[in-house]
This record gives sequence, C-alpha cells and structure tokens, in this order.
Amino acid sequence: MTNLLARVSLIAAVILLVGNQFVSSQIHGWLSALPLLLGGAAFALLQFRLRPPRMTLLKRLLLAAAFIGWGVDALLPAGRVALFLGDAVIAAYVLDLFWMTGDQQSEARGE
Repeated sequence: MTNLLARVSLIAAVILLVGNQFVSSQIHGWLSALPLLLGGAAFALLQFRLRPPRMTLLKRLLLAAAFIGWGVDALLPAGRVALFLGDAVIAAYVLDLFWMTGDQQSEARGE
C-alpha cells in the first residue's frame, strides 16, 4: 500500500509540476487532492493495523482526517463550505502540533 501511495503521489507531483499549464482546472484539482486523500486514508488504515493506545489513535486519526479534509477541500468550489473546511483543517493541524509539542516535552523530561 505504501508503494502504491508513493507511486501515485510521485506521478501526481510530476504532472502538477510539469504539466500545470496543460491540464484543466478540474483535473488539476483531482491531481492535488489525490495524494492528500490517499495519504490520509493510508495513514488511518495503518493506525488500525498498529493498534496504538486509544489517545494516540485518536490523535493520529485526527491527523489522517485533516489530510482527507484538505483533499476534499481541494475539490470543492470556492464558497462557505470550502472556507469552513479549510479552517477546520488548519485547526486540526494546529491542535496536532500542540499535542506533538506536549509529547516531545514529556519525552524530554523522561516521562
């Protein structure tokens, strides 16, 4: 699954970087969204396979949901829903960063 994700992401990145002028805006949206959607879904599935402690699982699923939300947001037309989803994704990333900072401080203290 990781190999497939890497291949799809690489192809999408190359097409976006090289062919940005040659693809329609609809195709561009899908090429932008696909790596985010696949990455979020693959990360969520990995967490269920690894079975981390409940709080760690919830934190990781929030991160996966943020990537999926970002991918969905890339497909939405401009408007209130897209604006709300974009803001929710940013809030999820900031919350995840807060949690990671706390975890790193706990590790540094040896807890």
